[in-house]
Parts: sequence; structure tokens; C-alpha cells
Amino acid sequence: MNAESLSRIDGFLSSAIAELFASHGLKLKENEYRGQGIDVPFASTIGFTSARLIGVLVLTIGRDLAERSLPANLREGAASDEIIADWTGELSNQALGRLKNRFFSAGIEITLSTPTVFAGKELRHFSQPSAIYRSIMFEGEGSLLAEFQADCRDDFEIGEAAPGAEDSPPEGEVMFF
Repeated sequence: MNAESLSRIDGFLSSAIAELFASHGLKLKENEYRGQGIDVPFASTIGFTSARLIGVLVLTIGRDLAERSLPANLREGAASDEIIADWTGELSNQALGRLKNRFFSAGIEITLSTPTVFAGKELRHFSQPSAIYRSIMFEGEGSLLAEFQADCRDDFEIGEAAPGAEDSPPEGEVMFF
């Protein structure tokens, strides 16, 4: 995979996370990851597949950021671990949904799996050898580490937005099937 394709994935990941949290009224910016842990972490992993790409998105989020991003109706009083865990899974689902839209505009259609959530001290994702591994740390009103790992064919590249690609649904819009 060439450097341009990796840069596109970085851009997809960075914009998807920043826009997701902005939609919940929070500002996050990229920060250099120095291997530091996240205080009171919750983590969610969600897989994806396509004809040309298979992988996983891992979000490790501090409880404080997860609580700040909760919908208003869930912010009354102290949120339980179960609510934070469910919300962490939903955030990973929303983040991968945003990534799905970005990949779709480049002609790559991915299918999402169901998120799995973990909580505990010193959570770390040990990546497996893969063709693609990207990691971006976000700081602001809390901390979040987003990790994207995928396998693909040796000749896999991500081009510019595909001409004539249909627009994806607006992000944050509820759709019923």
C-alpha cells in the first residue's frame, strides 16, 4: 500500500472521530501518542469486511469523555458502568459508520459487525501483523485512542472519491430498513 493511501486512511479516521465528537458538542484534536494509558478506560472493538478489505476499529476512551458525550437524557446523575459500556459500543458503531461513508466515496463498500466492549485498567490493543495499522490519539475534553487495523491484497490502494459515487446518507441520520 502506498503512502498516499495510508494518508487517506489517516484523514478518514481523523475526520470521522473529530466530527463524531463534535456532533455530541465536544472538541477533540489529534495529539501525539506517547504510549500513555487512558484514565479509567473503556474500549470497544468493531469489525468490518468488504470484497477488498477486512479489519477492525478499536476505540479506547476515558470514562470522563464517554460521560461528556452521552446524550442529554442519559446524563442525569452518575452514569453506571453499563451505560458507559453501551455508549462506548455505540460510539465505535457511529465512528465506523462515518468511516464506511468515507470509504464508500472512494469506491469501497464495507459491512460492519457488532461492537464488543471492555472496561478495565491499562487497556491496550496489541495489534497483529497486518498490511494496514493506523493509530491516532485524540485529546480535548478527555482522551481517546483510535486504532484501525486491516488486511488487504498487496495491490490494494485507496483512490480519490469515485466519480459518480452516490452520496451516502447524512451522518447522524436514523434510517429504518
